[in-house]
Amino acid sequence: MHKTIFIALMMLFLVLSVVLSPDVALQASLSGITIWWKLVFPGLLPFFILYELMLAFGLLHGFNSLFAPLVTRLLKLPRAAGIPLLMSMSSGFPTGVEPTMKLLEDGHLTKSQAQRLLAYIHLPNPIFIIVIIGAGVFQLPFYGYIILASVWLAALLLMILHARLVSQHEPTLSKRISPALEPYFARAMQFGRELDGRTFGKVLGDSVYDSVQKLFTVGGFIIFASVISAFAHPFFNALLPQLPFIEQMLLEQHIGSFAIADWATDQSNIVIALALIAACLSFTGISGILQVSYYTYHQRGIKLLPFIGYRATHACLSFTLLIMLWKPLTWLITKLTGSPEQTVFVQPAAQGTMFQWQSLWQPSLLLCTATAFLIISIHFLWRRTERNI
Repeated sequence: MHKTIFIALMMLFLVLSVVLSPDVALQASLSGITIWWKLVFPGLLPFFILYELMLAFGLLHGFNSLFAPLVTRLLKLPRAAGIPLLMSMSSGFPTGVEPTMKLLEDGHLTKSQAQRLLAYIHLPNPIFIIVIIGAGVFQLPFYGYIILASVWLAALLLMILHARLVSQHEPTLSKRISPALEPYFARAMQFGRELDGRTFGKVLGDSVYDSVQKLFTVGGFIIFASVISAFAHPFFNALLPQLPFIEQMLLEQHIGSFAIADWATDQSNIVIALALIAACLSFTGISGILQVSYYTYHQRGIKLLPFIGYRATHACLSFTLLIMLWKPLTWLITKLTGSPEQTVFVQPAAQGTMFQWQSLWQPSLLLCTATAFLIISIHFLWRRTERNI
């Protein structure tokens, strides 16, 4: 009752704010849609299409056959849990949420195991970190690799520690291993392809349609969070003037990362800015948490509060690890590239054009073309293999 009244009052306040200050709402909407259209949409579209094709042709099932022993030994979860984990690692949240709920409904997971798996698979999209944050915003792909390394390493350490502490009191399930979970890459991949069952034309059309639909959903969250942050900014800025991006960081990972990048242009230490971006991407914002609640609303046993606590812990650990890994990774990259450190990691003040945010449409079209050639090659190789069999 109290929760419903609070949400209703918040929505009423937001509506009144938009009516009384339409110019602020318009500018915030334009800012959000510019970020989405120039960077997020073209940067992620070819990779989303390629990911859908990998899933349809059973490639993730094949990798899960190799990855499953680590899931059972390190995370104390059934072998089937490897598929949602691989889906989230390759495409980001919330792609693994629906398969997790399916495993719970089919009896492959207990509710406590599903609760843990939902926390483990809530990971940011790696392509967004490398392509958009690293190459698009900072124009230094190495920044994206460092952020991704800290986020994934923090996730791995937290998964193992949390599994050791919690899994001792969980009941185990004895299920017959399906062909997709057998320790044979080719057999599992073949089973995944047969399980999908769609023709090549159907797979290609669905891949494009689903990818565009997902990106429009992401755009809606970005625009909505951008409007809310615009009205919340005066309040948070009065409390924490040193962190002008705090409300964006708490609301949505995309606009939060871009706000931190803008803030980094006036700072002398880029490490803190990258660590804050890693924390923002690990927490994923309130909008990311709400996306999980959308897919799990029909499961009463799934609790949201432990999930939020896990996300906050992951954010703090990612922030710490990036600062700790900065020097070792700097040394490693300079050795691999053979370049002096000052040319590999340039401070923002020395790059006057770093944050002009050039549109990613041109490289995206090239990637889409390369993806099309790859799709055609996969199709003909698959047909040839079927004829030989």
